[in-house]
Amino acid sequence: METTRQPPGPGRLAGRVPLLLLLAGLAAACGPNRFELYQRLPEADKELYDRSQQFMTERQQERFLHLPDSAARVRFVEQLHIADRLAEFPAFVQKAILAQRVVPGMSVRALLLSWGRPERIERRQWRQDEVECWFYQRGDSSGRVVEKRVFILRGVVTEVAP
Repeated sequence: METTRQPPGPGRLAGRVPLLLLLAGLAAACGPNRFELYQRLPEADKELYDRSQQFMTERQQERFLHLPDSAARVRFVEQLHIADRLAEFPAFVQKAILAQRVVPGMSVRALLLSWGRPERIERRQWRQDEVECWFYQRGDSSGRVVEKRVFILRGVVTEVAP
């Protein structure tokens, strides 16, 4: 015996309409995305965000963007203690972190502050040590996204390869 599907009629759609309305309402309630919130910031707050973003978690970035005014955003960034966090590194590493560059001699902690978490990590044995290769997707000077590899030996960056 062969069964045929009936096209949806008014009775079959009626049960789905409330679900569709609920989903549409949830999408609208989610509010603006991070890009939209960033675009609404005054220029000075955008600059503050750009300078401080790498020192924030995803949740902290969201919180910053939802703060009511510039004064609250400045207080929030002050509470991150960025200067104290940078103080543990030598001057050349501090400059690299602030410029979001990675240089040989950086610790893993400095690398994470500069570029964040990698897309993936590969580990290999080399002589008696484990060498890690961290892979990042980064923009180059022409605006293209390229894969960058950061080699780490004993917790220190040894090389950055294109």
